[in-house]
Amino acid sequence: MACPICDGEFEKNLIFKNDKIMVFTAINPIIPGHLQIFPKEHISILEEVPNELLDYMSSVSNKLSMLLFELLKVHGTNMIIQNGVPAGQTIPHFSINIIPRRSDDGLKLEWDMKQTTPESLESMQRIISEGVAQPPEKRIEIEEAPVETISKNLPEKMPVKEEATEETDEEEEPPAEKKINYYLRSLERIP
Repeated sequence: MACPICDGEFEKNLIFKNDKIMVFTAINPIIPGHLQIFPKEHISILEEVPNELLDYMSSVSNKLSMLLFELLKVHGTNMIIQNGVPAGQTIPHFSINIIPRRSDDGLKLEWDMKQTTPESLESMQRIISEGVAQPPEKRIEIEEAPVETISKNLPEKMPVKEEATEETDEEEEPPAEKKINYYLRSLERIP
């Protein structure tokens, strides 16, 4: 199966790349500012991702989340891995989605809770507990990687639903020199 990420079909969405990862504005965004982190090497699903790369991608996810908080003034973020077609994975290349959230964005990422029996829960708990009782692997230190510009393709601000109020509290734009320094400080967070 051909991989559209490896084949460069979404190069226009690329906002950051180094020797380990690629960060794109989401291929099928569900909200402005939605980002996706892909390993540079073709890896189909989570189980194939080496631990050190997964640690690195998690660290970058956290830093991108902080960047979205600062640049888009969001109230929260969802980080989602769709691992396999039944889980909603549509591109055969592993990715982590970082979705900026506002309390009034109207985006629903909820699912129906299913009921199960206490016996089934106990059985699952036992199976999972036995599986995770293995000694933890030693963590590999992650070296710093060069930073490229990431904010150039992000929206200036997260869209906000307008409410009918007489007063508006608009934030003042920082002077251009402060804005540049602000963006540079934000970019330093990405390893």
